[in-house]
This record gives sequence, structure tokens and C-alpha cells, in this order.
Amino acid sequence: MIIYRTKDRILYEALKLFSSKGIKETTIRDIAKAVGITEGAIYRHFKSKDEIVNNLFVHYSGELHDALLNAIKGKDDFKEKFRSLIYSFMDYILSKPDVFRYLDIVHLLGKSNIENTDKLPMKVVYSLIEEGVKQGYIKEDTRYASAVLVGTIDRIFVYKTMDILGDDLDLIKEKVFNILWNCLIECKK
Repeated sequence: MIIYRTKDRILYEALKLFSSKGIKETTIRDIAKAVGITEGAIYRHFKSKDEIVNNLFVHYSGELHDALLNAIKGKDDFKEKFRSLIYSFMDYILSKPDVFRYLDIVHLLGKSNIENTDKLPMKVVYSLIEEGVKQGYIKEDTRYASAVLVGTIDRIFVYKTMDILGDDLDLIKEKVFNILWNCLIECKK
């Protein structure tokens, strides 16, 4: 992939470094070296490492949010919405593993200084789970059901990227859908 704009190259290399080394462990010097520029050149584009972290989070969080929202838009049947959300989530994270690792790291760190985060993927998940509760499909607390859904997808991502799950993506998506549907919907209290 060829990236010409310096600002975009900085973001691209920072994403790779953050997702492999961690945010705290990555320095401006590391990013500058990866881009092939001086540290000072980075400060012409960003005020701080936190600004780079924020830019990446807002961009990719919004991108995943929109992918999930588009996956369920126009569907009336709750089961199809639920399946579409899971499939879309898995397609996104497995096609962009560095992005998902990065988003995961930001969440684990509990970065409270992230700005402009109106488009959080969890809002789409939470909203769909809440719809399932209102329609009587899901009997569990929305927060816990959302955590089970996202946590399951997170672990599947880890197992797939570690080659513990050798199945093809379509089979994995269908199995995850069935497990979550059976866990959250079929196993009512």
C-alpha cells in the first residue's frame, strides 16, 4: 500500500505500532522512525501522541460503527438483524486485525480523553440488544447481553488470528451466530 500524504503515513505507521507494541510503549520517536521522518516533522501534523491516538480512534471507531449500522439498516426481522450485525462485526475485525487490536487496546486502557466519539460501535450493539429485550427475544440485562456478544466476538478474533480456529470465515460467522443466538435468545430464563 502506497500512502503519499505524510499525515496519513504517520497515522498508518502509528496504528501498526500501537496495535503491536501498545500505545504507552510506542513513542513519537518510534513513529517517526517507521515513517522515515524526524520527530519534529510529526509535530507539524499532530500536537501530541494523544492527538494521534484520538484521530485513529475517532476514524476507526466511526468506520466500524457505520459498518454495523449499515448491516442492520432496512431489516425488520430481529434474527436477521442479529445475524447481520455479527457477520458484519466479524468481517470488519478479521479484515482489519491491526485496527481491531488498536480499538481493543484503547478500550482496555479506558482512555477517557478521546474526543468526538459519537460513533461508537458499542452504541449499535447496545441498541440492537435493547431492541431484542423490548421485543421479548432477550431476557437478560442489556449491558450483560452486549458484553457477552462483544466478548465472544473478541475471543473468536483472538483464536482466529492465532490460527486456533482453522475454519473458513463463513463457517466461523455462522457458528458464532448460532452460539450467541442460542445463548442469548433460545436459553431464556
